Amino acid sequence: MPSTHPRQRYLPVLALCLFWGWAWAQPAVDQQNRSTAARAVNLLSFVAVDYPEAVVGGAIRDRSLYRQLQGNVEVATSLLQALPDKPGRAQLLENLRALAQAVDKRAPVAEVRQRANTAADRFAALYQLPRSPAEPLPPAGEALALYQDRCQHCHGVRGDAPQAERKLNDPARMANLSLYDFYNVLEPTRNDAHDADVDGDLSHRERWALAVMVAGFAAPESAPALERAREYPALVGLPGAAILRPAELPSQARDALMWWRAHPQETAHLQHPLARAAGLLYLAQSAYRGGDTASAYHQVMLGLREGYAQARPQLVSRNPALAAQLDQQWQELRQSILDRAPSNEVIDKFQRLLGNVVRAREQMQPSSGSAVYAWAAVLFVAALGVGGLLWYRLRRRRR
Repeated sequence: MPSTHPRQRYLPVLALCLFWGWAWAQPAVDQQNRSTAARAVNLLSFVAVDYPEAVVGGAIRDRSLYRQLQGNVEVATSLLQALPDKPGRAQLLENLRALAQAVDKRAPVAEVRQRANTAADRFAALYQLPRSPAEPLPPAGEALALYQDRCQHCHGVRGDAPQAERKLNDPARMANLSLYDFYNVLEPTRNDAHDADVDGDLSHRERWALAVMVAGFAAPESAPALERAREYPALVGLPGAAILRPAELPSQARDALMWWRAHPQETAHLQHPLARAAGLLYLAQSAYRGGDTASAYHQVMLGLREGYAQARPQLVSRNPALAAQLDQQWQELRQSILDRAPSNEVIDKFQRLLGNVVRAREQMQPSSGSAVYAWAAVLFVAALGVGGLLWYRLRRRRR
């Protein structure tokens, strides 16, 4: 735009539009690669879920299902071999070989489940799959008409299909799947699980709404006690509610997550704004590492507006120095993304900001619960650590 344009007040709007145009055009993980990796994650997740139906006490109970699970591991391995090489890919191949051997020798259920879920999670981390939405999860009611029209004839009115592989109301089986696993099986770019008439035109929001609805078929009837939210704060918000598998949690947390993920509209008041901010920063950093700068910026700003800004007045009264530091760090991170700063600098700003957000949340937590809140911080720190290690190693290899 020429500098002599009379409407100078529109310059900020134009600059923002130019940024979004640039951001969407930046190199990102190829959509086909994402779809391939998502398919592999889906196959591995169902190895973990269906293996107890196929093998009991080291003996084959359902030979057809057992062969299918062996095929799942083989296909996941071939999909990985077709994907671009990255640091950590060789280790993931070893994980898949070990999983195949465990299935072949009819290893105990716990071993196969652990190996399959670990491989699925490493697949998602290696190929930067976005496993949680940034916006709040939609209520199950949004998906009722869709489910009745497209799913009910196979899965039953309330997930009560007679076939074990189609049953959606078995708590033991459904506890082995995350909300993302339900979402992932509805991937519209694939037809290995459903044909295009079922999921070919579903939006992201519709897929998440169906995931929430399906999760409700096996959820406890009663809401968990309020103290569960204080004990396990990572379960009432994103990304925890989307990516954690209830079966891998302590029994009380397991039942709580089974209910909360089926009733996300009931959890908004249970999540502290700074926990929301931390979750959005985690998602933003994952998106940035995957090359999706536009989504990263959007999630950073959501974290600022819907998380930190709501908690800031209370933080100022508790620790004004930390509040001032966070004010500066939010602005620096936002500006670094807009200015297309070097990636290592942006990642460093993400890490510092997230660390201080977690620190602020701990300071605002009542002293009796501060030790418990650390459990939530582990979720973010562990995920960021794995993703960060893979990302930095990849950057070094490219130099």
